Formats: sequence, C-alpha cells, structure tokens
Amino acid sequence: MKNNFDDNPEAKNGSNIDPSDKECIVEENIIEEFSNDSQSLLNKITGNKFNQDIADVLFSGEQIRNKLVKKNTIYNRTKMSNFGLKLNRLYSIMPMWKLILITVITAIFFGVISVFLVKNVGIYNFGLAAVGQSLARLIVVFFKPDSGISVITRNLIEQFVFWIAYIILSIPIFIFGYKKIGKVFGHLTVIFLVVSSIVSFSIGITPGTNFSLIGDFSNPEIKAVFASIDGGYKESLSSIIPLLWNDGGNIIALFISASVYGFLLAWIFAIIQIIGGTAGVTGIIGEWYANEKQKSFGSISGYMNIIIVIIGVLLGSWLPGSILLDQANANSTNPELIKDITSKAWKFELYLSPNFVATILTNVVYIAVLNKLYPKFKLVKVEIYSMKKHNQIAKVISSDKKIVSGLTKFKAKGGYSSGGYYVITSITLFRQVNRIISDVRKVDEDAFISITDVRSIDGYIYLPKNKF
Repeated sequence: MKNNFDDNPEAKNGSNIDPSDKECIVEENIIEEFSNDSQSLLNKITGNKFNQDIADVLFSGEQIRNKLVKKNTIYNRTKMSNFGLKLNRLYSIMPMWKLILITVITAIFFGVISVFLVKNVGIYNFGLAAVGQSLARLIVVFFKPDSGISVITRNLIEQFVFWIAYIILSIPIFIFGYKKIGKVFGHLTVIFLVVSSIVSFSIGITPGTNFSLIGDFSNPEIKAVFASIDGGYKESLSSIIPLLWNDGGNIIALFISASVYGFLLAWIFAIIQIIGGTAGVTGIIGEWYANEKQKSFGSISGYMNIIIVIIGVLLGSWLPGSILLDQANANSTNPELIKDITSKAWKFELYLSPNFVATILTNVVYIAVLNKLYPKFKLVKVEIYSMKKHNQIAKVISSDKKIVSGLTKFKAKGGYSSGGYYVITSITLFRQVNRIISDVRKVDEDAFISITDVRSIDGYIYLPKNKF
C-alpha cells in the first residue's frame, strides 16, 4: 500500500512533517511492509537470521499491524460492531407449528398481564378490547340487588362482555384481514385473540384474582359506603370510579403499571407482527394501512388506540363513575365525609383523571418502544468500504435470494494513506441490514461498514410484500 510518506518527496526528506506524525508514518511503513512476514521484520531490525517459529512468537505481524504510535499515545486498531436488530431470529422462515406455538405462548402471557396490569388497575386495553371493557363497566353499574342477579353472575357477565364479546364484534374485521393481508396473518391473529381472551376470562372469573400488584385503586372511602348498604352488593364496583388527583401514592403506582404494560405490550406486538400476525383487532387495520402507505405500524396503531381510549373513558369511566358516586352520596350515612369525592360526579375533572392520563402514557410508551423493536419501513444508508473485494461483495449482495438492494459503487482515496479503495452504498430497509452484513462478511472480514438513518427519500425502492 502506498501512502503520503512514499509519494511525497518532502515527506521522504522529513521536511514539513510533525515529529509525532513522522514517527507514526515510519512505523506504519514498516508495519505495512513486513506485517505478513515476521521473519523479514526480525532481519530488518536485528540483521540476524532467526528461526521462523521464534519470530512468530516474538513478533506477531497481526499485533504490530494493529498498533499505531503517536507522541505519548498508543492507538489500538479495534473492531466495533454496535448494530442490532431486535428479535432478528424471528424474521427467518419458520414452519407453521412453530408460528402457532410462539403465538399461543405470547397470547397466554398477554392474557395474564391484561388482568393484573389493565383491568384490576383501571387503565384501558387496546383496540376494540377497550370498547368491550368500557361497555362491561357501564353495564354492571345498572344491576340492582333485587334484580335477581347475584354478585357471581354479575361478575360472569362483566368478564364475558369484557373479554369475549368484542371478539364477536370483530368478526367483520377478521374477514377484512383474511382478504386484504393474507390467510396466515388471519390465522395467527385469530389464534392470538381467542387464546388471550380465554386466559383473561378464566382468570377474571376465578375468585381472589381481583387485586393489583402495586397500589390500591378501589377508592376505599366509596368502597366502605357500598360495603355498608345492600349487603355489599356494589362494593367491588368502587374500582370503576377513577382516581382523583390528590391520591399521590396510588397515582404513582398507576403510572408505573401503565408504563410497564406499555413496554410489555410493545414486545408482544413486535413478536406477533414479525412472525406474520397481529395482537389486536385494530392491529389488522393498522397493518393494512401501514402496508398501503409504508408508514410505521407502531405509530398508526398507537394513534388509533388513543382515539378509541378517548371514547372508552367517556363510556367506561366518566359515565359509570358518576353514577356510582351519585349512588354513594345518596346512600351514605355521612355524606360530608365523602363530599370531596362525590362532588366530582359529572364533572370534566372525573373524565380527565389519572386513569385517563395513565392510559395515554401506556400508548406513548408503546409507540416509542414498538418503533424501536419493529422498524418495518425504516430506511438506512449502508456504506461498505473494501480494499480489494468490492466486486465479490457487490456480487454476493445482488445475488442474495431473499433481499433486493440497489447498489452504487465508486472509487475513493484514503486521506491518511492515499491508498485506493472502493465504497459500495445502498439505501435499504433497516431490518435487512443484518443480512447485508452477513453477506459482506462471507467475502471480506476486514470491510468497514457504516450505517446511517435516512430521514426522507423521493424515488423508488424495493419493499418486500411478505417477511424475508
């Protein structure tokens, strides 16, 4: 390899060169010339002949080549690799039984956290599940002790509407998903929703499961009033009433639960989306729209859920909460003790409650995390710097059977050594970069690869219809 010290006459004479740079250039020349011949390097230094084995032990060409010396500083040539595509193994082609197994396991986990981090906490689920949730909360407040419906039966009705009814209402959207997106997508989505709903329903009707992991969201003052009338018929409904803004400790617990749920939900959606399904009814519409407009699935589904939550809180918190507060005020033996709470009935403050804000927080966390985990249409610029194997690199990438990446190749010259090398560039999907790196490493272990985000483009690019 040629460099400035070889090509520049002034450099050979040592003029106009900083002493520290000169030291580095001289050493680099020696390294380049003898890095692959440790015996010759020893001869150059000592003027003697040594056994090749001893030379290999004393002077490893690789070690010398990987060190540059500046004044008072030694620089080691270090390989860095900090590119990471989350859940990259799930992008591979898998048999149907494995897809179903992953879907079922994920659905069971989702069903469990939906009870203990959503229903029992007082925040809202995603998609049409939030509609079922709000309807269930509204229906149960109208049951009376003399209606002939026991507390157990009332809970069974609530759980059925909460977890099962929305699936029935979602059948038209399932059909839409089958037709517009694909059969595998439809199968996995139905399996996920049915399994998760059955798990949540089963936990919900099990006695002793109506508790929260942290915090107390049952509004103890109102709960005490309901416990003292009608044999405690509506005691368990006090948690339907949203928290007030003066309940600091429980608000913190509520926000923690909401953040954890949003984080876990993003991972669940990412896993199901990557393998070819979705984890929610609105996910079907979100997936279709994302494919049509090449937009972020996480942002689309998150914004849809925020709109649904605005309606859900009105039907499932503000309306039934106000009804329960009126009932508590009418039946309390000392209304003044609970006046601070009951006075919030039918007011906007009850709507814009910590529960509402916590649900929005869930969506914000969900969108941010899912966009990192599942960057479906995120574009990046890949630059590959190679000394001698640029043709092989271009060939192996262009002949890859699973990806399509347009390539641009040009010759460049190093600013330090003035040595020539080639740069191969490509604008491609972020989720395809792992495969490109793998292709490059098949032919050139020493190639330098740089990856930068692309904010916007105006032109054509190849996008896969299905996962690769």
